[in-house]
Amino acid sequence: MEIKSIPEIIKEMDYLVKEEKYDEAYRFAKENINLNKEYVEGEYIFKNLLEELLFQITIKKEIKRKYPLMLDYSTLYSNYGNVLLHFNEYENALKSFKLSYNYNPINVKAIFGLCELYRIEKNWNEFYNLTIQSFKYDYYLEDLSKSFENLSIYYLNEYHASNDDENLKLSVYLSRLANYYGSNENRTAIEFDDDALSKYDQSIEEIKDYLKSKGLPYGPSIEVITICKNLGFQLDEDKKVVPALFYFNIAYDLTKDPAIKDVIDDLDAKVERKLNE
Repeated sequence: MEIKSIPEIIKEMDYLVKEEKYDEAYRFAKENINLNKEYVEGEYIFKNLLEELLFQITIKKEIKRKYPLMLDYSTLYSNYGNVLLHFNEYENALKSFKLSYNYNPINVKAIFGLCELYRIEKNWNEFYNLTIQSFKYDYYLEDLSKSFENLSIYYLNEYHASNDDENLKLSVYLSRLANYYGSNENRTAIEFDDDALSKYDQSIEEIKDYLKSKGLPYGPSIEVITICKNLGFQLDEDKKVVPALFYFNIAYDLTKDPAIKDVIDDLDAKVERKLNE
């Protein structure tokens, strides 16, 4: 058997999962990934500066060792967790997602995997706590949509347990926001009867105002947006235009703020001029 390097294993596993080749991914993982890897407290891996800053602001633990991106154990184990979840190997999936989360608590794919396992176990307290946590770290719309979908699932379960219409209302509202922030191909799978949909047919802005009044998430994290804008301006000042664009594009996708779009257009023009020199 060919011995692969850790970066090769991470890359191959990521490819197989993205292509949804679960049978192949399962066989590959069994041969190449150690599910009993021992996590050492203080070791972390972050995909970018945004994740590292979010960690420092929200978790505030000491970083004793920071792995380079080529050794992204967090992505490796969240991918493996999803493969194990696909084959209903819940105990091993839990081990894999916990490893992923330990290496990078900002990795929402690890959080979503744990949430799915807690949903299956009907451990609704843990499901709720992790779902609320995920909103702090979502910086892609598909992840924000998933967080709203999970919170909608939580309140739908609360409604079935209590028959309290307030919980049904919250579930419908949160599902509406999941669809609002999600793509057309990735609509929430939660179904409500026509009466509930017509009864709670408020505008998106009214829904956001209501959720805000209840102390619930109603949009992207202000901290994520602020950090992205600050990083963008700092990197532009340091003449690192391409990384600056990465963060400004995240901020724009989350807000659709025309002022941010103007900055992006200016930076795109800078890149174009540089290429033509």
